Amino acid sequence: MSPHPPSIGVTITLSTEDSYPPYMVEEDSNKARAASETPELDKHSERRQLRVLTFYRSISWMLGFRDKYSLLNCFFWGGALVGVCLARTITMNPGRLPHLLIPGEWFWLSQSIYKPNLFIHIYLATFGGIAALFQFLPAIRRRKVILHRINGYAVLFCLIVAVTCGSIVARRSFGGEINSQSSYYIQAIMIIYAALMGIYNVKKDTRRHRKWMLRMVVYFANALTARLIALPARAIMTIIGTYYSIWRCDEVINLLRAPETIQGSFPQCAAAGINPADVYVAVHASTHDPPLYVASAARAAQGMALWIAILIHIIGVEFYIFQTDAANQVRLNFALEPRDFTQD
Repeated sequence: MSPHPPSIGVTITLSTEDSYPPYMVEEDSNKARAASETPELDKHSERRQLRVLTFYRSISWMLGFRDKYSLLNCFFWGGALVGVCLARTITMNPGRLPHLLIPGEWFWLSQSIYKPNLFIHIYLATFGGIAALFQFLPAIRRRKVILHRINGYAVLFCLIVAVTCGSIVARRSFGGEINSQSSYYIQAIMIIYAALMGIYNVKKDTRRHRKWMLRMVVYFANALTARLIALPARAIMTIIGTYYSIWRCDEVINLLRAPETIQGSFPQCAAAGINPADVYVAVHASTHDPPLYVASAARAAQGMALWIAILIHIIGVEFYIFQTDAANQVRLNFALEPRDFTQD
């Protein structure tokens, strides 16, 4: 017999199913926490979106808009027009205006035939552009018919006179190049024609009246879009480096002034016995050079920018009129009603 009792072997096996690495426990707890918090976050996001949507619909209802995107269009496009008009009020100051024009433009616009027309154009275009926004607020059209009429005739007067005076200034605006002149004159014809058609239909056909007034204001904003197009166009012309515009020697002398600079850059203008008003020179278009060349780039780009802007605005306003035709209204006595409205 063995002096020692037999040993009893006990084997303890630890199951790996009950042991988790610490990162797995933390990951599972994060998932569980996220799952419990997600509904709360979704509810909070939905409430916030609902508040924004309710606020938008309330403003839209107060202003009288019926389509869900009408207020957005009014705020974006109408706000842009009013914003530009307000920003350009600085040009109403006669003392600052010469410094706000492109270099060399005041040489022409300071003359007696252009200066008064320029200021009439600036003042009336600014007032008319701001007041035009209120013509397209349905709440005013429906509830304040007299105010709508008075403001409408004021807008028509301001814009027609402003465009007429602007057409006179267009003879020398941005150097008076034929490309710019023709685009300004076509734009003026479009605006005045739309205004006259709007007046003609004001009591005969309210639906057509609305369409022509929309066209008038959109055509009026052509010049604003043209300025935005002209900015990159000038930069592209500078990069290409082969664009020029034609200047009269008296315009060049007005900007350069220093005889040695004129002699070195434009000897034709410094030749003895010449009349500077009869001699023309080509000026390189570049936004990286002195003011004369910056102004040359502005002249070279302006006509092209105006034509592109006219095309964009024509397509844009016709597309908008087509898309919103169902919301157009007809006059019933002193109220505007949907076109399918029937009187009991």
